[in-house]
Amino acid sequence: MNRQEKMINKMREIAQLNPEKIHIIETNVGAEMQLEFFETLQSFTKEDNIPKPEQIWENLNKAETSLEEKKKSLALLASFGEVDIFRMIEKYLENPEKELQSWAFLAYQQARMFLEANLLDENKIYIASGLGGKGHRLRYAFCFIAKENFTDTQQNIFKGEIEYSFSKNDSILEELSFTGKYAIGTVLIALHVDIVDLIENIIKEINQYGNFLHENIYITNEKIIDTNQLDNLFKHIENSDNE
Repeated sequence: MNRQEKMINKMREIAQLNPEKIHIIETNVGAEMQLEFFETLQSFTKEDNIPKPEQIWENLNKAETSLEEKKKSLALLASFGEVDIFRMIEKYLENPEKELQSWAFLAYQQARMFLEANLLDENKIYIASGLGGKGHRLRYAFCFIAKENFTDTQQNIFKGEIEYSFSKNDSILEELSFTGKYAIGTVLIALHVDIVDLIENIIKEINQYGNFLHENIYITNEKIIDTNQLDNLFKHIENSDNE
């Protein structure tokens, strides 16, 4: 078992035993920007000569301040975990510069987390992904592939089975649509659920009614599936099934 698998298993264990300790960030900010934000946040050290919040706020609102410096200023403000500074970010978010709108939203969320941790004096685990989530559930976009175009009967079978399977596993189907061979949607999956086992069981159950699904699917928590790329995606999955 590698380090990532150990981490995922530990997170599942915590989510199952103490779900109140898990907080999933509800955002649709892209994964790359989220990573950049958290790397910026983690780059600050106690040894840094951090300016006072008022100075940071002033620098943020100067027209001549570069975009990179403003991003750093927002991340710095988010790190304080104090009510007055949280209000600063909240005020900036009311009318942010277009290029900094998503970054400011991340700063606002992070500031709120630090503030809650300070006020409640308790540690929580915060999880971010490209598609966000709710409560203890992460949002995933998925695409199941049928061997031929879905018939009306197959659509009904698929919808019924997938709703039942998700519900049974503390997960929530948000959207589902059919386009030819594709069943596309989004789902909120509880963090403690083993996604691989869940998907394998869904396909196994559905294929009892005519074996019409490919065994491989596409699922991601990074971004919404681009329907214009589905044909290329289907070729890859079909080829892997035939190997």
